Amino acid sequence: MDLKKILLFILIMGFCTLSAQRIAIMGAMDEEISMLLDSLKNKKVITKEGITFYTGKLKGQKVVLLKVGIGKVNAAYSTAILATNFKLKSIIFTGVAGGLAPEINPGDIVISDNLVQYDFGELKAGAFKTWPTKNLAQNNDRNPLYIPVDPYLLDLGKEVSEHIELRPFEGKTPKFFVGTIATGDTFLSDTTKAKELYSNFNALATEMEGAAVAQICTMLKVPFIVIRSCSDNANTQAHTDYFKFVKVAAFNSAHMVLEVLENYKRP
Repeated sequence: MDLKKILLFILIMGFCTLSAQRIAIMGAMDEEISMLLDSLKNKKVITKEGITFYTGKLKGQKVVLLKVGIGKVNAAYSTAILATNFKLKSIIFTGVAGGLAPEINPGDIVISDNLVQYDFGELKAGAFKTWPTKNLAQNNDRNPLYIPVDPYLLDLGKEVSEHIELRPFEGKTPKFFVGTIATGDTFLSDTTKAKELYSNFNALATEMEGAAVAQICTMLKVPFIVIRSCSDNANTQAHTDYFKFVKVAAFNSAHMVLEVLENYKRP
């Protein structure tokens, strides 16, 4: 095979990799995607605009896997680059979070039904008013303050939660919760603020990326869901608990993603 044919073959293979319709799996940190990366079959590595994408198959599904980095800006940037370069069926964000509801313990999983950015808004006279974001892709209209996830993925997550077996946390079997996840650019380790987020937004968990991904997905009309395993309770012990439980929490969240992929049937 001469050089021209080799180059043409490489170009065709690269185009096929990018043009195949895939389910995207996103996590903020290495711990959140490492198990999935180890399970990825037919793995190929593609770098675009500083983001490393791993394509291949998980549970028979064509996927693209990536680490987005910590925080809302990194998450939004990575989502935009992802959607620009790949044809997407859905996006699933996996990882850890701080539990907010009193009944949630480290190890429990929160399946989002909507997400809210709790730190976007106006601070006036000591009072903070949360604002909905704007949808630049749709006449600059307001997004919902609570951005809903894709109904099919939500139903699928609930279905999987009824039969999946997760790794126990200190002898306890993890429980599943469905509800609001609150996103802000702060690692929360403050009992007062945790209670405030639970009271003001009825949020079950808090993290640093989900609502930013939700905003971009809503603008680009990409189905999405966020699944989080709680590594701590966002209280004064959060920093200690996080490092104690992060690996097990990330494993359980990733394991649930694999089960979702195995049961994913939407064309």
